[in-house]
Amino acid sequence: EKESEKKGPFIICVDSSGSMHGTPETVAKTLCFAILKIAIRDNRKCYLISFSTGIETLNLTDLKNSLDKIISFLSMSFNGGTDATPAMQEALTMLTTQDYKKADVIMVSDFIMPSFNKITQEKIKTAKANETKFHSLVIGSSKNPATIQDFDNNWFYDANNPHSTLTLVKNIHNMT
Repeated sequence: EKESEKKGPFIICVDSSGSMHGTPETVAKTLCFAILKIAIRDNRKCYLISFSTGIETLNLTDLKNSLDKIISFLSMSFNGGTDATPAMQEALTMLTTQDYKKADVIMVSDFIMPSFNKITQEKIKTAKANETKFHSLVIGSSKNPATIQDFDNNWFYDANNPHSTLTLVKNIHNMT
């Protein structure tokens, strides 16, 4: 019973495409760092996936000794096109491993992208049935509504809205 009450790890998918350059990039990197701090505090594993037209991954099962890797990962510049499907497929694959079973999956993007294909959508539904929660952080206001409908929670950050930051902080706090 104690094991089932324990909070699971995080899988964070960060859009590193060209449309995320500037303020969206700063918000995305800051959010990743905040979630990593929560993971360290709560002794939760974390898996980072950066995506544009390809993916880069960083497995952080030992967060306290991974600071150099984290800094390097968060220092990457944002450029290229956007294809979130390989990142989501990687997250779904990680959910089948012992280390990342029942993880919270968080995708950070402006969601200027095509929708997930039917196979990926079906795998997301299956993961949800196995108690995985999918969260999106939409940066900006140009999202693809068909893509964000696949998530349990959709959080929005708009630099032009002075209340966005406070709302985002509350949403992250409620997740942890």
